[in-house]
Amino acid sequence: MVFNFSFYAQTDTTKQDTVIVDLSFVDKYDSLLVAHFRTLWAFRNEDNFVLKTNNDTIDSKALEEAIKEMNETSPFDFRYNAPTKAMVNLYVNKRQDLTAKMLAYKELYFPLFEEYLIKYNLPLELKYLPIVESALNPRARSRVGAGGLWQFMPRTGEMYNLTIDSYVDKRCDPHLATEAACKYLSFLHQIYADWNLVLAAYNAGFGTVNKAIRRAGGATTYWEIRHLLPRETQNYIPAFTAVNYVMTHYQEHQIQPNTIPFLAIEIDTLHVCNRIEFEVLEEWLGYEQYKLRYLNPMFINHVIPKTKDYYNLYLPVELVGDFIMLEDSIYKYSSIEYKDYVANNKFRRVQTTHIIKHGETMQSIANKYNCTPEDIKAWNNKTSDRVVKGRKLIVFKETNSLKELENQPKEETYKTTIYTVRRGDNLWDIANKFPGVSVSNIKAANGGLSNRLHVGQKIKIPAH
Repeated sequence: MVFNFSFYAQTDTTKQDTVIVDLSFVDKYDSLLVAHFRTLWAFRNEDNFVLKTNNDTIDSKALEEAIKEMNETSPFDFRYNAPTKAMVNLYVNKRQDLTAKMLAYKELYFPLFEEYLIKYNLPLELKYLPIVESALNPRARSRVGAGGLWQFMPRTGEMYNLTIDSYVDKRCDPHLATEAACKYLSFLHQIYADWNLVLAAYNAGFGTVNKAIRRAGGATTYWEIRHLLPRETQNYIPAFTAVNYVMTHYQEHQIQPNTIPFLAIEIDTLHVCNRIEFEVLEEWLGYEQYKLRYLNPMFINHVIPKTKDYYNLYLPVELVGDFIMLEDSIYKYSSIEYKDYVANNKFRRVQTTHIIKHGETMQSIANKYNCTPEDIKAWNNKTSDRVVKGRKLIVFKETNSLKELENQPKEETYKTTIYTVRRGDNLWDIANKFPGVSVSNIKAANGGLSNRLHVGQKIKIPAH
């Protein structure tokens, strides 16, 4: 996309010099704010320049008063100026869609940000910083390699244990990155008493800020050294000011937040140390993989690798119980050992009957047939692990024997199984529990069964 902004010099009211700025590069950046910083570079002296767009409906006087009120109750030195107005105009006019999206996603991230900001005794206004940095995109990547909600560079991230490897980029873990950002901001505030300088150092690096302070003769505030900072950093505080304003005054500009599929209170954290593939997780929990990916953006290849420590896994609260109940199966079918076994043993499963012997348990029977207790319970429509000596269980054992495959009973000798739908079930998962049975088979056996299932519903599983 291309935005054309016109900068009009006001020093001569009879003649206006226009500079058109091509923003065709905006798609290269994860945050529109980052790209928009470049448009503001024309403000060598904001008193002599204003930003004119086709949709500038901002009441300058009202905006100035609102920013003064913000400044009264904040440790930040908020000021009204042309760059600030330009940024406000971008969000309330040019990019209302982006603002509406961020107003929605703040419901997921702001409770998390506030929790850590309070823990580290930091100003709550800092919860708006990830909007400036990443537009609340947890997978954001900048042109120079910064990543995540808080846009950590790899080297800075490593200082706070936000490591990166082929499978995991911890900079994209919302919890880990937020705590790291709080630690880093606390460190910067120990160096600078001015919160605006802290933000400037967060953006440009404290080495750059220290150099500007020396060039300014030891000045101690952001506004005193602003003209000596990189051009992007000169507009970083105006951008932060604008975001603080827009996020609290959006209703005055008739902006309606989008809806969001997640709320912070609906998400829980699990610690996992075994390998998990999102594809397997989707099958066993019946939860869309794209949602799993959004909630867990740190896993680059959609695989949680095995570790001696643990990784955070974020799931909706209602799925936590299902995960705990099914985790052995999820781990097994995600494991590299299982993948290797499948690759090296082109087996199929054939139906057989197992007669329960004295001392056997559901787990020991599952071990014998290289399956899980959940598999056996599904094959036999059982919900309990209890077994009784002498009772029969239907099991599907692995084989690559042509004789066994050829001697499978004919279809008419199979008995139809009645399966009781459990929480989190879908037709795909149920079909996968019964070798040789497809979703189409199940629908046909149940008179064109709908995809919408309810817990406790009885459905027929046809013979394959």
